[in-house]
Amino acid sequence: MNNQKIEPKKGTTTLAMRYNGGVVLATDNRVTMGHMIISKVDKVFPITEFLAMTTAGTVSDNQVILKHLQAEMKLYELESSKKATLENLAAVLQNIIYSGFKSYQPFMMQNIIAGLTKDGSFRLRSLDPSGASIEDPYTATGSGMMFVLGLMQDAYKENMSESEAVDLAVRSIHSAIRRDSASGDGISIAVIDKKGYRRLPDKNISMILNE
Repeated sequence: MNNQKIEPKKGTTTLAMRYNGGVVLATDNRVTMGHMIISKVDKVFPITEFLAMTTAGTVSDNQVILKHLQAEMKLYELESSKKATLENLAAVLQNIIYSGFKSYQPFMMQNIIAGLTKDGSFRLRSLDPSGASIEDPYTATGSGMMFVLGLMQDAYKENMSESEAVDLAVRSIHSAIRRDSASGDGISIAVIDKKGYRRLPDKNISMILNE
């Protein structure tokens, strides 16, 4: 009998992109286990008022790391009386992932972190299971990333407006949902700008798809 542990994991599509004055994060909502659809969950989460993270990979790894990051950033802000920045978040997350990778107990996850930086701008980074941290103007993770990246590479431009970035994010995730069986069950969109983190209502997403 095969006693191998099976967890819901790996099927997802997430993305993030910079625009003029902020960042947009977008995900699908499906959780899969092999070829089975298991559940519908959020995959974009606030870390602080001005930082957020998307999750792709094993659900349990992402849940534990998310709680740890939220606690670490809150502690930093309480002790320093300063806002935590993307650099702070990236340093903590990279150390956690890299330590697991080098001890042969890797975290099976891909993440995008985004938000406020030390210079007051809004940027994003992606991290892979080895702990590599890469800054880009736009990026994607998960099983549907190949469908998203082609569309974003063609349509993304510097200094997009928020509405343009949200429109591209929605259409990119929708494209992945149509072609990747492990992505689906709706779209979640979040924005971070000088006003902080906020989730966009589902009706806004529906309006874009119905145009």
